[in-house]
Amino acid sequence: MATIEQENVPENLAIMVEDDSDPKMQESHADPWKIKKRLHAYDLDKQLLVLKYQAERFVIPVLPGSREQIDNGCEVDIWDVDTETKHSLLFQKSSNSYVFSGNWYKEFAERMDLKLYDMVGLYWDTSKKRFNFSVIFKNR
Repeated sequence: MATIEQENVPENLAIMVEDDSDPKMQESHADPWKIKKRLHAYDLDKQLLVLKYQAERFVIPVLPGSREQIDNGCEVDIWDVDTETKHSLLFQKSSNSYVFSGNWYKEFAERMDLKLYDMVGLYWDTSKKRFNFSVIFKNR
């Protein structure tokens, strides 16, 4: 397990690259969930943290606009496949990573009663031009 250096992220919320964030696992053709994220305390607050390499590989290439526009904030549609509801979040650069923010807490973390170490997944739906989201694992 390797630690990813994060500026401006509290020490106790250090983000760890775990098996669920392994690039080889992210690119499995049988598994559509290109971004898998085990939730940490930081993710259960205002925003969902996405590691830089995941954002650069699976998010930024599919978004409209320049890299500068995306880094400053880009509204993205998210389809919750579990509840069949559409949401809109802000995707933007934050220190050495990227985040989905806006209504993340209210529309996802709180509404879905997400807890520490639950695992969520995201992937780009090319036909619908939106991200699909699902809770892959509940840590109960």
